[in-house]
Formats: sequence, structure tokens, C-alpha cells
Amino acid sequence: MPKVSVLMPVYNVQKYISEAIDSILNQTFNDFELIILDDCSEDETPSIIKAYNDPRIIFHQNKHNLGLAENLNIGLKLAKGYYIARMDGDDISLSARLQTQVDFLEKHTDIDLCSCGMRMFGADNKTWIRDRDTEQVRITMMFYSAILHASSVFRKESFEKNGLIYNQNAFPAEDYDLWSRAVFYCKLVNIPDVLYLYRIHNTQVTNNIKRSEAKCREIQLKYIHRALPTLSETDVIKFVDGFIYNQQQNISEIYNSKKESIKIINSNNESLFFHPQKLKRTLKKHYQSKILNFIKSNEINGLLDLYHVFIALFHLSYKQIFKLILPNVF
Repeated sequence: MPKVSVLMPVYNVQKYISEAIDSILNQTFNDFELIILDDCSEDETPSIIKAYNDPRIIFHQNKHNLGLAENLNIGLKLAKGYYIARMDGDDISLSARLQTQVDFLEKHTDIDLCSCGMRMFGADNKTWIRDRDTEQVRITMMFYSAILHASSVFRKESFEKNGLIYNQNAFPAEDYDLWSRAVFYCKLVNIPDVLYLYRIHNTQVTNNIKRSEAKCREIQLKYIHRALPTLSETDVIKFVDGFIYNQQQNISEIYNSKKESIKIINSNNESLFFHPQKLKRTLKKHYQSKILNFIKSNEINGLLDLYHVFIALFHLSYKQIFKLILPNVF
């Protein structure tokens, strides 16, 4: 029985699949199986995979195109490992990735999942490192997915016993949907080590932006309503649309959106699902960020806007105000 089952769903990645597979086979941690799940590729991806002669590779081909979420669910059923690790067919895992993440989970037995830092390469070179605190992960989940899906490693048993599998209807936010359900049963966290290289290229499957936004909004509504059951459906919608998303047209509406965050804080005082102080701090930072972005990118029109900007400045830190006045210094 392997310690780790690496799930690699693939579809038309003939240019990159060898590099992805090699990055797993060359890991310093060797006790794993690599389950490659081909979702009816139309290029040479299957032939390249079949050319490998390594007993750790398990190759599965779907008879019909199922989509990413259902493809991963097949992998979960096939997996024999104690841990499940994710890997995409066009990315690269650095050699110490599995060893580092398994060591972390072995040492922190109360943690059910960890993802690692991720660096873009190709058309972009950003680095993503998510929250290192499980309580903050819960809070961040209100705004976006707090876990980097492709670099995640989690305990199979923890997810199985709570019926946590992927939902194809949530595509292209199936990972966000899964984590937003998992945090009610499991502890999720990120480690800061950059151990995963995420390839940005023109041929990768791109998400429909409108569908992605709609699915994320749907997930956020469900998540917040479940976490804070004393909030009315109307209040949850107002918070998501008025506070999380930037749909405000003027500074006064941004200023008024703070009322929605106060309702979140008051409701959490009853359920205590989120850490109270960390929740207040996060909401304050988000509100300040909205004010800063508006002031930087919009003109102030009329006395009412000027009044609200003046009032809003009292909600900013001295450092933030100095950044507005002297951006080249701070």
C-alpha cells in the first residue's frame, strides 16, 4: 500500500506531460503511486504516458469525456494511498515537494490538508502563498479559494468519512466548492515553501469568466449562510454583492457597505465559526483596500464624494494615507 496517491488528471497536454510525470517520478519521496487519469485526450497524450515503464504509474482512460471533477472522483476511488496529492499534467513539482508536505502532515496530526507555495512560469512569474493559519483559511474562504488546488495533499480518510468529493456542477470552481465544504469537518492550511511550478500557456483550458464568477458567488452564498445561520438570506446576498464584489459606483456606497460587514461580525458572535478578532481584522483590511482602490482609480465628484472620502480616511492607517500622498516613498 503506497503512502501517497498522486492524482494527475490530463487532457490534451502532449507538449508538457513528460515533464510533469518526470517531476513526480524524480521526487525524493518514493512511496507513492501516480494515477494518471486521461479524459479522452485527442492528441498524443495517452501514447506518451503508455511509453513509460514504471510500476508506480497507474494509467486510467475514460470511455467518455467526464470533466475535471468527475475525473478526479474516479481517481479518489482508485487511490490506495493514505494521503492524496494533486498534480496537473502541464505543471512541475519540485523534487522535495511530496517529502516536505508528507513530513508536515505527519508532524501535525490535527491538520487534514496542506497546500504549498506555487510559482507561475511561462507567460507569468507571480508567486502565490496562501494563509498559514487554519482559522484564517476559514475566513479567506468567504472571499476566494484559500487553498491552491494543484499543490494540495490531504488525508484520504478525513475526506472519505465526511463524504467530501468533487462536484462537477461547480466547474470551473470545483476546488473552491470542495474546500468550502471541507472546512466544516477538516483543518486546512498552507505551508510557505514554494514547491510547485504552475505553467501559464496559451493552450491550457481557460475558464469561462462569467461562469466562474457565477459559481464562486454561488459557493460564497452557501458557505456564509452555513457558517452564519442567523443571517437572513437577504443579508448574505447584500454582503456578497455589496462588500465582497466591487459593484459600488461611488465612495458613498463603499462607505455604506461597511454596514454589511458589521452584520457578519454580529452574527459570528453567536455562532463563533470564525475567530472573532481575525474576522474583524480581515474585514477591516478588505474595507480599507476598497477605499484605497477607489481613491486611486476614480475622480472625486462633488461635495458628497469629498465628504465620504474625508470620513473614509479615518478608517485607514497612517501608512496607507502616506502611501496615497507619497506613493514613491512607501
